[in-house]
Amino acid sequence: MLIVQNAATPANIRNAVVDMIAGGATDVRVASAYVTLGGASILLNALADSVTPAAFAAMPKSLVTSFDFGLTEPQALRRWQESGNATVYVSGAQRLAQGSLMPLRAFHSKLYTFGRNAQSCSALIGSANLTSRGFSVNTEAAWLQQDVPRASIDAAMASARFDTTPLTEELLQAYAALRQAQPPPAEIEQEAQPVAPPTPIDVGRLPLFRVAIETGAVNPANYSAMWIHGEDLQGGSRNQLELPRGGHRFFGFVFTQYDYPHNLTIGEPVLRSGARAWNDRRLTWHGNNRMERINLPTAAQGGFEYADTAVMFRRLADGSFELIVTPWDSDLARSWRQASAQRQALFRLGTVATSRIVGLL
Repeated sequence: MLIVQNAATPANIRNAVVDMIAGGATDVRVASAYVTLGGASILLNALADSVTPAAFAAMPKSLVTSFDFGLTEPQALRRWQESGNATVYVSGAQRLAQGSLMPLRAFHSKLYTFGRNAQSCSALIGSANLTSRGFSVNTEAAWLQQDVPRASIDAAMASARFDTTPLTEELLQAYAALRQAQPPPAEIEQEAQPVAPPTPIDVGRLPLFRVAIETGAVNPANYSAMWIHGEDLQGGSRNQLELPRGGHRFFGFVFTQYDYPHNLTIGEPVLRSGARAWNDRRLTWHGNNRMERINLPTAAQGGFEYADTAVMFRRLADGSFELIVTPWDSDLARSWRQASAQRQALFRLGTVATSRIVGLL
């Protein structure tokens, strides 16, 4: 399957990886020219969500990367090492010993493989580095294939490890020191930089979501994802997310009883995050404030803390929805805001200029 990602369709690489490991993985092997902490965290967090904590800690994890140009972040290598049962191999250690981060020949592999069983793996190969940009806003293309013979992956990873060196604590510290003395060249440093903050939004000038729905200007059911600024949610557990009126249409429900003065259940969409699933999250109409609301899973229920986050619902092939919660200023959330603005699919939730915003992708 071909995967294409760009700034208008962000995080397709991340989403493809999440879908690949939805049933869990027995092991992970990655070859990526450059690795940042943001990229490593996206991948490792997805893996941790797909299995039990004990299975994640025991899962064999192998990373092959490079010191080329100093683009790989030392803290990303540390994050990988500390994930449990992990090995790291680096290209460029010989040049490091000579006091240089400029490669004699480039290490340029981008291969992500996940064990399915003793005989086969799933694999994604393409242009994306294991960086937050590579997994969000960069224009990338990749091919995803299931049931690749494990022997083929073994051979590919053995080739990727050619002329690499196992990472030690001494080598990591030496790399960090030389990288500080020789920062990455400005012309290629962007790959390791965070996603740029979106252009400031004049919320008061955004279309009101419910009006856009009522006039037929937008149909949420035609989009694959909907995100909302979490801010400070309501309820004693801070898990009641107010949705724009008409937001239920994104989940495939039909509701017209907006004159009902009390509370009504509209439906219960199935939410998923890794191996966790919730089929009891009520989407309701609240006649007192004329808003729709969904009770999200609390941290005690295996869910999240939602203060000052972006909350995304991503439509899955089986009709359920991946629940993605990320800090409001994270690279993922920034990429969503940029893409919704580019698509002219950015709206305000309420009638005042200080209202939260909602976007479709």
